[in-house]
Amino acid sequence: MTVHKFDPENRKKLNSKQRQAILPPIQVLKEIGLGSHDAWADIGCGTGFFTIPLANEVKQVYALDIRSEMLSDLSESLNQLEIHNVEVLQSEESRFPLPNHLIDGVLTSLVLHEVDQPIDFFRELNRILQMGGRLVVIEWAKASTKMGPPLDHRLSIQQLDDWALETGFIKVKSWEWSENFIGIEYCKER
Repeated sequence: MTVHKFDPENRKKLNSKQRQAILPPIQVLKEIGLGSHDAWADIGCGTGFFTIPLANEVKQVYALDIRSEMLSDLSESLNQLEIHNVEVLQSEESRFPLPNHLIDGVLTSLVLHEVDQPIDFFRELNRILQMGGRLVVIEWAKASTKMGPPLDHRLSIQQLDDWALETGFIKVKSWEWSENFIGIEYCKER
């Protein structure tokens, strides 16, 4: 697998109207189904494409990213919108500054194809999730499209399922929001 890293200089694209149209965050979160009293982590939050709508639906959001530029933009947006239930945290790729078993649900959107050590990443997701916690992965479909990373950088559903199973997750359900994106929900079983 070839790892493709997003260039933070292009971060304004992350909240574009085009992206909102093809992966509408409010609709996606509605389909995922969220508990209003839950603590969720948005791993690889970027500039807040999912973080901000997620904050309107749950009690607490932990927004993590490895890029300070992204987190700075997100913090500015949160201040402007007067959203106070999001904690913005800079993390390493597979080391999250959160205690064990704190999180009810994790959302990681369009991140895993960029991860250097996916098994370590999944293990860290497992560590921060409560038993029975939900992991929702959104990734680029392995289809030919005019946007997103090159096809050889994208992940198959089988790769994602294998990594999840190896690290203590079971597959619960999946979604296909368009020809561009897939979503898979896993549950922490151990």
